[in-house]
Amino acid sequence: MTWTYSGDPSANARDAIRFLIGDTDTTDQLITDEEIAWVNTEASGTSTGTTALYDAAYRCCITIASKLARQADKQIGDLRVSMSQKADGYRKQAQELKSLSMREGGVPIPYAGGLTFSDKEIDQDNSDIFAGWFASGQFNNSRDGGGQNTNQGIQYFGPGADT
Repeated sequence: MTWTYSGDPSANARDAIRFLIGDTDTTDQLITDEEIAWVNTEASGTSTGTTALYDAAYRCCITIASKLARQADKQIGDLRVSMSQKADGYRKQAQELKSLSMREGGVPIPYAGGLTFSDKEIDQDNSDIFAGWFASGQFNNSRDGGGQNTNQGIQYFGPGADT
């Protein structure tokens, strides 16, 4: 299990999520890179996706709050460590991120498929994709001797009744 943070939230999705949830202190690591990758995959469909950062951050805060809620409050003399307060703080942060995700994530991101040759080949090989009504070459005459007729324009069908 690894924990990394570059200090630049714009560098990648993991660092952006760490920044949003406040897990940027190397001495107090709250959630691993692998856990962030899994949560981001659940939220956006890919571990490196940036389309649902606020939703992924919200889910990470809920996870951290759950981890902290399992730990008991401790007091030794005048020193008191209140894990329940930290858990409550992360629950409140989760609610803030949830409202941001609803605002920021409400805009759909369009996808234009078939822009590259490889994308078109993938779409053609996918039997679940609707093939469409029109295709290149759909009006080619297959009855002209296997493409032997090279006449362009009006199709020649041989001698008529006038000859």
